[in-house]
Amino acid sequence: MITIPSRGRVAVAAGLLLVTSFLLAQGPNTNLGNNVPVRPASPSSGGPGPGDITLDVNLVNLDVVVVDKGGNPIGGMEKRHFKVFDDNVEQQISNFTAVESPLTVVVLVEFTQFGLYISNIYQSIGGFVATLRDDDWAALVSYDIRSNLVTDFTKNKNRIFEGLKSLKNPTTSETGLFDAVVDTLQKLDKVDGKKAIFLMCTGLDTISRNTYSEALKKAQSSDTMIYGISMSQLYKLYYGNRMSQEANIELLAADNQLMQLANATGGTTFLPRFDSEYPAIYEAMSHQLRNQYNLAFIPSNQKKDGKFHKLRVVVEDLDVNKDGKKDGLKAHARQGYYAPKS
Repeated sequence: MITIPSRGRVAVAAGLLLVTSFLLAQGPNTNLGNNVPVRPASPSSGGPGPGDITLDVNLVNLDVVVVDKGGNPIGGMEKRHFKVFDDNVEQQISNFTAVESPLTVVVLVEFTQFGLYISNIYQSIGGFVATLRDDDWAALVSYDIRSNLVTDFTKNKNRIFEGLKSLKNPTTSETGLFDAVVDTLQKLDKVDGKKAIFLMCTGLDTISRNTYSEALKKAQSSDTMIYGISMSQLYKLYYGNRMSQEANIELLAADNQLMQLANATGGTTFLPRFDSEYPAIYEAMSHQLRNQYNLAFIPSNQKKDGKFHKLRVVVEDLDVNKDGKKDGLKAHARQGYYAPKS
């Protein structure tokens, strides 16, 4: 019978923890590294540049992806096609840009015994890395009990491929997803421009210091989009009827948490069942990351109370492909921000 470790089954993983404690004590640097690609702010008329999502006293800046009902990103939209609501109060959009800029991406991979069941899982990740362009920055981080830097930020895709090849023989089934997400988002807080986390995982967390609520709060306050790919469907397909009902429920809950983390940042979660689905997913992710609109507004509520403000971006539904029918356009953006606290 296949079972999944949880906080209530610490004894099951005790032996693995003893084994990994020695390895982790002398393991790789747990930070993302020193080669952080901090870019100067883009020139503008007094505000952050395109791709920046920054909150100061006066301005809220956010990236928006527009997709049709098939999930295809839509370009060519204008300022007049958008409305922004802050706690259900419509705001006046002060800045609008639609530019394609370089990406800074962290490929964050769950490296546990749950990922070992698919022999080509890391080869599949290479499909996304292959979509990166020459001016994009990327780093590779794996995590189990804690995050481990595999490849520091680089523009050389071959270094990322080499890092993927080095991920062999995980030693534990314990996973600290929430810690890994919080740590990575904190590191990316220092980076300007368009940023994303490519997160491939089961969505399970068994040992993090941070709770799910804390990870979600960090995602809500971040200017980095999370794009998640869940391995849970492939896991279920592989083990089939050998999985317990409890394990199925845990995986369903894990998928929901992963989706909430991604949605909070304006990103997306994919739930593939077969390896053949990966190419289309990577193409969709690449197109969404490249085709973004940057909107900015000055909040009508200027209270410095440190409270969370819910954001909602609405895009006018249009007949983009000129077939006589509206295309079901939707805007994906951050779900909110935290006001400064005086």
